[in-house]
Amino acid sequence: MNHHNTQLTRRARIITLHEEGISSRGIAQRVGCSRSCVQKWIERWHHTGNLNDLGMLRRSRSRVTSQEEDQQIIQAAKNDQFTNTKAIREELSLEVSAETVRHRLHQAGIHHRVPAKKEQLTDTHRAARLAFFLGSL
Repeated sequence: MNHHNTQLTRRARIITLHEEGISSRGIAQRVGCSRSCVQKWIERWHHTGNLNDLGMLRRSRSRVTSQEEDQQIIQAAKNDQFTNTKAIREELSLEVSAETVRHRLHQAGIHHRVPAKKEQLTDTHRAARLAFFLGSL
């Protein structure tokens, strides 16, 4: 029996014991969970008649970008590999968060990382490092 079926069996047992008139505390002791857990499932059973997780019952949130905007985001990222999500959002004048842009890129398999900006070493820098190293010997 998998985890989901085990959980459903436990929840059904909670409801059965409740309908037999056993207190929440007594049910919790018999089933091996907290009293608040027992009360949650009893309440949910009375309201919905369902013992499944809410994840299976909830509707997903509607997308805030259209397919066309998604394609524009992906194309902007491909055109400039060194851009970031805020720059893409501003370039396309999107009314979404930078996190949403990042999600669209990740869904397309694009995982951008802005490279660290490093100062290039000059001959003067190299000479100073060498002098420091030789001075410590």
